Amino acid sequence: MRETKSRFVLLCQQGLACAVVTALVAPAANLVSLDIVDTPPATPSPAGSSAGSSAGSAVGSSGGTDSTSVVSTSPVRPTVSSVPLGGVTKAGLRALGGGSTSDPAPGTTPGTTSGTARLASATVEDLTVLSAPEPVDGLATVGVTWDHDVRVPEQDISIAVRTRSDGVWSTWTKVPYHDDEAPDPDSKEGRGSEPGTDPVYVGSVDDVQVRAVTADGRVPRGMQLALVDPGAEKAAEPEHPAIDTGSLRLSADETEPAAALSASGATAKPQIYSRAQWGADERMRDAGSLHYGEVHGGFVHHTVNANGYTRKQVPAILRGIYAYHTQSRGWSDIGYNFLVDRFGRIWEGRYGGVGRPVVGAHTLGYNDDAFAMSAIGNYDTARPSAAMLDAYGRLFAWKLSLHGVRASSMRQWITKRYLPAIEGHRDVGQTACPGKYLYAKIPTIRTLATRYQRAFTGRARAATVAGTTNPVIVARDRTTRQAYLIRSSRAGRLARITATGAYLRKADLVLGAGDWDQDGTGDVITRSGATGRLYLYRGTKAGRLSAPVALSTASFHRVRLLTAVGDLTGDGHPDLVGQPIGKAMRVYPGRGAAGGFRASYVVHSYLRAAGQVGLGLWNSDGSPDTLVRRRDGVLVSYAGNGPGGLVSGTRVGELSSGYDWFLSPGDLVADGHRDLVVRTRSTGRLWVLPGTGKGFGARQAFGTGALRFDLAG
Repeated sequence: MRETKSRFVLLCQQGLACAVVTALVAPAANLVSLDIVDTPPATPSPAGSSAGSSAGSAVGSSGGTDSTSVVSTSPVRPTVSSVPLGGVTKAGLRALGGGSTSDPAPGTTPGTTSGTARLASATVEDLTVLSAPEPVDGLATVGVTWDHDVRVPEQDISIAVRTRSDGVWSTWTKVPYHDDEAPDPDSKEGRGSEPGTDPVYVGSVDDVQVRAVTADGRVPRGMQLALVDPGAEKAAEPEHPAIDTGSLRLSADETEPAAALSASGATAKPQIYSRAQWGADERMRDAGSLHYGEVHGGFVHHTVNANGYTRKQVPAILRGIYAYHTQSRGWSDIGYNFLVDRFGRIWEGRYGGVGRPVVGAHTLGYNDDAFAMSAIGNYDTARPSAAMLDAYGRLFAWKLSLHGVRASSMRQWITKRYLPAIEGHRDVGQTACPGKYLYAKIPTIRTLATRYQRAFTGRARAATVAGTTNPVIVARDRTTRQAYLIRSSRAGRLARITATGAYLRKADLVLGAGDWDQDGTGDVITRSGATGRLYLYRGTKAGRLSAPVALSTASFHRVRLLTAVGDLTGDGHPDLVGQPIGKAMRVYPGRGAAGGFRASYVVHSYLRAAGQVGLGLWNSDGSPDTLVRRRDGVLVSYAGNGPGGLVSGTRVGELSSGYDWFLSPGDLVADGHRDLVVRTRSTGRLWVLPGTGKGFGARQAFGTGALRFDLAG
């Protein structure tokens, strides 16, 4: 028997047998029961001594990717064929050994099972589907699908597969089916998708056979066996990972210079093998369905493939999953954002940019607000390797920090409920995914990711603005042009107004910039009315402002709605957001103490608005948000999603035209929500509009005497 075939016979016997409900019977003359794995095997070691050493040594600095791997150097087009499944075939029975449908399984009585009981203890006559043996080519992947509008609860169907190599059949092994591992049904992708099982990598075998039992004894309409030949690389070469997240650059607008992405100097920077390196043929995905959401957390999955694959076989496994998801399930792309193999190598999954919040098809109902990395293998039957766990820690630390999320957080709002920042698929669905052994290691993954993030939280530090811990408004006296601090009390009232010693004679815009230089005190940014350049006034603990330092050589005169938003890009430094006249909204990523800005890029389409303020962590998702005041007075919040931009415009209130100030200095009433400060245009009286997280409450008096100021931020 060929080495590859003997290996995959063993894999099918071991790797996919987990969670099989029962032996779905063979004829009495040659009765074979499925092997149910009761005890975990030892963690599989990589094939060959060189693979084993690289899996261990590669953990050190880049998540299992220090060494090279043989990868594809050009796209590979998989071939997908479909075979209708319409019942129990004679050829299928002959392959079982020549028995009839009345032959019972060991320990069962013919005709005594019905309904869902048929799934737990079945006989040959209970079979709904038994296909003829189907020949396969290459390192094959198989799966079973049915029509889009046919709903089959996963507890009402059990599907199994076996393979034949050199005349020898493997045991039957369950093909996992989860009705909650899919695109969200109300999305464009979901509306065109087909229900079906997970893809199962069977490898280099001669034939495959499928059988199924349903609770009602009926074949789901349109049921088909998908046979995927992943194709072979024409020119495979040893290469390092193509994506180095330590030097990753991102542009949301391909016509603009790319902006550098950096999670933090203290956060792991994993290296990732690109889609091109596993041979992704980009013509197979639906480019029009690509869209972005937010990242509030990450899910741990597993692919339920066999566990003994070699390093060289991983690209073929990925192409098989990709082809099955796109060609058989009708998804727009591979479902997972990332995948990781047992050697600790991280692979780019869904197209759209590893640093951006690409919406995948992995966790039904939670795809818009989370990403997922799937472990290649079946971790109900094998324990994950140390290299794999380390890769999870590094990737999750980096990805979460890009979007301002702490890996240690146990309370993140993800779409519709609070969840830990790192969780397993089974935490939100009726599924065994990611397998009992990998699921048991999620606390370890959290610990590793937290260590890799170290002290970095992905958020701008809470600054004491020029020496005070309470929210402060920076305002300029209209006569003397000196900057003053309007300090609040803990009760949300004006406490006192103090001079800073800084004169803003040429400014036409004043912004409270947060802790721009990250020295523990808040700072102020102004724009020159003459040149349009930006200047930084650093706050001191004595309550003063230092001499100005130029932040830009370019003019910001034509940038409207300019405001400080906090760390939108997730690189640890506060940023500005603004809208060039007649153009789309852009982020201007700050460089902190280094000064200046990285290249700007588009974060939202053009907005017709009269003003914009940063809202901080308005929706508690770990990424700062903004609030826009439209020209008709309507207030609309835009949720930040890190490098992907601003999304989800939501109406949260309305502001009368009688107010000219529109500021959000912080949580003035100390209830945990960001508040607004407005000024009555005619009298100079100040009011607080308490934030609720969803809108704003009735106004409360803040103070008087603000008519003396002409600029505020």
